[in-house]
Amino acid sequence: MIRRDELAHFFLMPIIIGSIGGASAIAFRAMINFFSSSFKFVDIFHSNYFYLFTMPILFFVSNILISKFLIDHSNVTIDDIAKRVALYRGHFSHTRGALVLLLSSIGIGFGAPVGREGPIAKLGGVGTELFLKMLRIQRENIPIYLSAGVSAAIAATFNAPIAGVIFGLEIIIGKVNSYIVIPLIVASTTATVISDHFIGDFTAFYVPRIDYSDKYFLFVPILSILFALASALLLNSLRKLNKIRIHFGNKWKYMSILIGFLVGLVIVAVPQTRGVGYDYVTQIFVGGFDSNVSLEIFLAKLAIVVLSIGSGIFGGLMSPSIFIGAFGGYWAGQTMLHLGANPQAFALIGSAAMLAGVSRAPLRAAIIITELTHSYQLLPAMLMASAITGYVLSKFEPGSYFKRCLIRKGIDVENDNVDRFFENLNIKDYVEEIPPVHSYTEIKRLKRLFRRFRVQHFPVVDNQHKLIGVVSMRDLKRRYMAGKRKKRAVEIMSQNPFSISDHYSTEDIYKAISTIDSNYIPYVSADGKYFGMVNLSKLIKAISLVEHHYEIGSRPKNL
Repeated sequence: MIRRDELAHFFLMPIIIGSIGGASAIAFRAMINFFSSSFKFVDIFHSNYFYLFTMPILFFVSNILISKFLIDHSNVTIDDIAKRVALYRGHFSHTRGALVLLLSSIGIGFGAPVGREGPIAKLGGVGTELFLKMLRIQRENIPIYLSAGVSAAIAATFNAPIAGVIFGLEIIIGKVNSYIVIPLIVASTTATVISDHFIGDFTAFYVPRIDYSDKYFLFVPILSILFALASALLLNSLRKLNKIRIHFGNKWKYMSILIGFLVGLVIVAVPQTRGVGYDYVTQIFVGGFDSNVSLEIFLAKLAIVVLSIGSGIFGGLMSPSIFIGAFGGYWAGQTMLHLGANPQAFALIGSAAMLAGVSRAPLRAAIIITELTHSYQLLPAMLMASAITGYVLSKFEPGSYFKRCLIRKGIDVENDNVDRFFENLNIKDYVEEIPPVHSYTEIKRLKRLFRRFRVQHFPVVDNQHKLIGVVSMRDLKRRYMAGKRKKRAVEIMSQNPFSISDHYSTEDIYKAISTIDSNYIPYVSADGKYFGMVNLSKLIKAISLVEHHYEIGSRPKNL
């Protein structure tokens, strides 16, 4: 039987939210075009030397406006939007949203080397939240609809509905079921149809048919390591520059003039680095660049992206990452021509790898490059490069594997207070004395223990008191469903369970919180002897409370 509330959830609400996302993309593109035309109108030199004047002014004015109207001066990124939806169910600052939209469109229109995805995700989220405030929405549905709004705006901006859905699943939601997937699909598709109608069915940059070859997989590890290092350099440089900016405080606006002048100098020397730069990416595939020139563009773009966003300019990292990856991959392909490399194919694989490194979302990165360029034949190589890049980068960032899931549980691994918490953590403070069962414990006694202690799992130990398995209520049910007459715990237990030992690492704790479907996890000594069960619920609560977002009496920063 068709229910009215189901039709509203799966179709009506997503179509309206998708329309908001599509309208957001159209409005943002119109603002960028307006300021781009304004830049051409005021360009008295009609040459790249004009950037020596406009970039310092743009950086200085942006910092003044940000300092005057915003408490939090940090850039708006995809991860920030994700945290806002996951942790606070929205509550976006409309003042911040308007200023981000204005400054980002001015910056992109005037040639600042930043991307569109952060501001457009913000606009999609704010527009959807304003719409939801006019309705009585069930609390558990708010993150789904906000995610749909953000995903729709991304899908419309890049003409990539599949990437929009992946974005919502991989970054915003962090869990998958049809109740969530269907609204994301409908909203992203609706936004893309609206965007296609008003803006056109376009690819981000022109890519001719590039034939697939198994040889590409031989070079994928090399490209992945290259872009993992480039991503780590970019992200760490941004963090360090942000700390310097905070240290200078209000005096930073004067420093931004110098940084703006440096960015202008780079644009004059390497004009291909200005703006989003997709037109120059197209030239890779229609004309090409000399090896030295492509390397110069790759390094120059990397530098001015760090300087621009690190100085306080609002903008995204997605488009710059695609640009950097394209030129870096093209250069790498040229250096390996004698080995059978295809520089144009390497440009696309490099784009996916660099985007995966910066976004820490390998699946979405490969999908979005595929949709942007319609190069589906290269998807296997792009997926592999994105996966390896994500793995290599994780070695520089503990906890990055589990970041999305941890955000869903209220833990921000990038928060300095969380780092300090783990530095001082004594895991034994969270260990509870839950008695183990022995391998020979009978099923009848096991049932009584489950009723008495009201836990979902019991550790199983051998005669030396060493952990050999875990038995759960699910194991008991499986025994009855299988119709087998097993009488002892050792016969139904799950072997080789995950446990925390005396020599645990922060990564072990992150893995336990993210992947273990239980409130308790065994704690053992270095030689495997069982001591007790770590109460994960108590640990998660303690971690959440140390973050400034959750301090009692405090209010979360508006985004």
